[in-house]
Amino acid sequence: MDINRVEVYLDNQDEPIAVLDQPPFVLELDPSKLEVGTHYLIAVVHYQDGSMDHHEYVFDVERKGAIYAGHVSRAPVTTPIEVRMVDRVEIESPVKPDFVRYGLLPLVLFLILAGTAAWLAVVGEKPVPGGVLAAGGKVEAPKAPAGGAGAAAATVDGKALYEKHCASCHQANGQGMPPTFPALAGNDRLADAEYVIDVVLHGKPGTAMPPFGNTLSDEEAAALISYIRTAWGNDYGPVTADEVARLR
Repeated sequence: MDINRVEVYLDNQDEPIAVLDQPPFVLELDPSKLEVGTHYLIAVVHYQDGSMDHHEYVFDVERKGAIYAGHVSRAPVTTPIEVRMVDRVEIESPVKPDFVRYGLLPLVLFLILAGTAAWLAVVGEKPVPGGVLAAGGKVEAPKAPAGGAGAAAATVDGKALYEKHCASCHQANGQGMPPTFPALAGNDRLADAEYVIDVVLHGKPGTAMPPFGNTLSDEEAAALISYIRTAWGNDYGPVTADEVARLR
């Protein structure tokens, strides 16, 4: 899908810090220009057909002497843009890599992990009559087959979906980063279930809110919305997958 432009928002700023309208879509951030601590970056991608998508990054800025370092702690698996952390001082006066830290230590960790994986393969689960022989000789009951009563009874974790897709903008406590990312805790608009379902599925044009209709199933969307409507003191009640399917 052809990209029209990419708007990049930093922390809770109302205006984007950069608008990229030509490929390749590369954003360079200089950590020395940012405060030390945790920062949130949202890249809102606008496509030629009018649809939008957003990609969330979390990074930390540290300072060691005259050198500022930016470390990305969370980034999307696939994204049409590239975010680079570039410290001009470090480029002009590069520090020689530590052989123990960057050469020997990764090798030792690799060997430990490989040995652990080989050990688990030997003593891992083995089938026995009436159950499964797990590591340590413990016999466990066999798991219910996929699609059976156990699978049907399983529920979708709405809180986990919120933390994955929403928390970086609206925050884990639902307080958001107004006005760009409004608070969900105590938000009266959540009382209208159809409104919330429509915004989650189709996004909100003219804002940084992207659509999740192509990302979430009916059951996942229902679980996510139910969590938002009942968390942080909200008492608006859950919604069902049938309600979501009707408004797709």
